Amino acid sequence: MTRRLALLFCFLLLAAGCSTTHHVNTAATKELSKELKDFSPAVVKVQFTFTRPDLYCRIDMSREPSEDELEWILARIGEFATVENVADIARSVRWGLEISHIYLDINTDQDRQTVEHAYFAKYFKTFDASDRSEENIEAYRVWYEWTR
Repeated sequence: MTRRLALLFCFLLLAAGCSTTHHVNTAATKELSKELKDFSPAVVKVQFTFTRPDLYCRIDMSREPSEDELEWILARIGEFATVENVADIARSVRWGLEISHIYLDINTDQDRQTVEHAYFAKYFKTFDASDRSEENIEAYRVWYEWTR
């Protein structure tokens, strides 16, 4: 019984380690953060994190963005989300696979638990990451609004 408990403990310890969140700080994320803050004084904070297998970008704003501001932010995030930039991020956190999804959350109020604008892009079109055919690769080119 003691051996089973030890094995269970080791499994739980390994499983917890798989979900470690890493702060991402590459040249591309630094540049994008600066561009976003320079673009609008309402952008208070930009944070990139990686929790396998996904990348998260959170933008905290002091107010609701105008439609033009929101479109600019989405366009700039789309330009940033190249396979090359995302692969560089994966290398920086020692992730040897493609990053599955990029999630973009834009928070516009003091309540950090709610997100007013949420989007995502994905590498594979389907959940089948073993299908590496060109037809199954979306490569973060399409952004979807995510309603929670």
